[in-house]
Amino acid sequence: MIAGNVDAQGRLTIRVQVSDGGPPYREIDAVVATSLNAELALPRQLISVLGLRLLSDDTFEIGSGVQDTPSYIAYLQWHHGLTPVIAVETLGEPLIGRGLLLGSFLRADFRDGGGAGLYSID
Repeated sequence: MIAGNVDAQGRLTIRVQVSDGGPPYREIDAVVATSLNAELALPRQLISVLGLRLLSDDTFEIGSGVQDTPSYIAYLQWHHGLTPVIAVETLGEPLIGRGLLLGSFLRADFRDGGGAGLYSID
């Protein structure tokens, strides 16, 4: 299970460890964003600090818009261990997108401070 919580704005956040493939891992809180069709979105500063490798410039749907953005390879401690994911650049906070949520069951208490858990279903 990957633990999370619900904040005062009703957003579900989960805590994950992310890196460039090796230690050190950086623990971050990421908002679950079902409107993001990418796996992960990270702020430019965090991408730089982690030293993530640039893969390409791609187009991603975020909310009601489409944007061209660089994509990087990142590694997350996920359900079954260290998992390579595609991370796109965002101007805001870290986001977990639909690509990572596939194969998961989500349970959340949508009250301020409510708990949440993301469980593997495979």
